[in-house]
Amino acid sequence: MVNCYAVATVIVSSEPNATYALVNDPQHVVFLQHKCRIYGSSEVSIATASTAPTRLRLALEEMAVGVAKGFLRLEAAVNCDDSTTICDKEGQALVKQMTQELAGDMTRRGPWRLSLRRHIRLRVYRDLWERGYVVTFGSKFGADFLIYKDNPERAHAEAIIIVKDYEEEFARVDIVSFCRLAKMVKKQFLFASVQAIEGNESNDEQKDGNKVAMKSVVYISLTHALLVSRQEERDSA
Repeated sequence: MVNCYAVATVIVSSEPNATYALVNDPQHVVFLQHKCRIYGSSEVSIATASTAPTRLRLALEEMAVGVAKGFLRLEAAVNCDDSTTICDKEGQALVKQMTQELAGDMTRRGPWRLSLRRHIRLRVYRDLWERGYVVTFGSKFGADFLIYKDNPERAHAEAIIIVKDYEEEFARVDIVSFCRLAKMVKKQFLFASVQAIEGNESNDEQKDGNKVAMKSVVYISLTHALLVSRQEERDSA
């Protein structure tokens, strides 16, 4: 836990997985990026390697790390005229539930619940962050995450991360496609999954996400190998 924290305003969506938060204080933005390795996505102003945005949008994965580690406090929005905001006691209660679930408490039931798939993404993101990486989102590569050793504005990504369920089958064509992409952009390619097993719960309980114990994160590294035809081998002999 840390003594300082940033404050973010929750913007709730009718689809829980689309919920995000806004950091409106420029000093809090600097704190998150420089001290906590949470870079979010800039709002309003364009950030460069030497300047920070004045407003930051945080995804659920970034919110979850901040809440779990104690450097982010979530608050309800106060503008009740906007259908995407929440306010007063109802809003405070919802933010409290969100905070508990993002911190890893999946035993509570309420109107705001994330899917098990999203919880797995949260766990992988947190594990990468705890390993010292700056973690951003890899949608431009068709991936879940990109990891960096420094400010993404100054450094190149070290690896492309694809999140899979622990027992999910791999499509051969997808493996080939991602390995070729990783080779083309000169980045390591990793599959990440979470062992989500608890005692003798039924499949329904596991799928519901209420009694799933998030254990260790497992990574699989794949390398694209160049295929050489027999004719080429004979020619070079």
